Amino acid sequence: MVIAVIIAIALPAIANSVRSYNLRSAAARIADRMGGARALAMAKNKNVTVAFATDGSAHVTQYGYDFTPVDNPDGTPDTSDPADPLQSYYIETPPSGITVTFSAGGTTLTNGKGVTYTSRGELPIGASQADILLSNSTGTLTVSVNLRGQVWVH
Repeated sequence: MVIAVIIAIALPAIANSVRSYNLRSAAARIADRMGGARALAMAKNKNVTVAFATDGSAHVTQYGYDFTPVDNPDGTPDTSDPADPLQSYYIETPPSGITVTFSAGGTTLTNGKGVTYTSRGELPIGASQADILLSNSTGTLTVSVNLRGQVWVH
């Protein structure tokens, strides 16, 4: 009986800890993907975009690298770069229970929009800081990318 009471008291705290960990982990995963795009843009000396595919309510359903031409992006995450077909890339989905929205300059972006890094590892001239907002029942975290291409979670 004592063990059952202890478990009943501890279970909600453990569940909240797991949800909080999942939120931090998802934010770190997106931040890693953004940092990887920056490094890839500088290594390949070309523009690289991280595209965010969204559903009808502007929630991100998938994200990944978009290798279509920057002047005419299709907004769909790609598994390969046409210039380097031997290299493959992952398309990721947010974990269940976590809502992800993407905005730049305070404006929620539509399907296929993303963050483009130039070959110098910076956002293009005229771009705005990008914020990726992740939330679940335990709280909210933001992954931000400034104009210099630096990524942080807060």
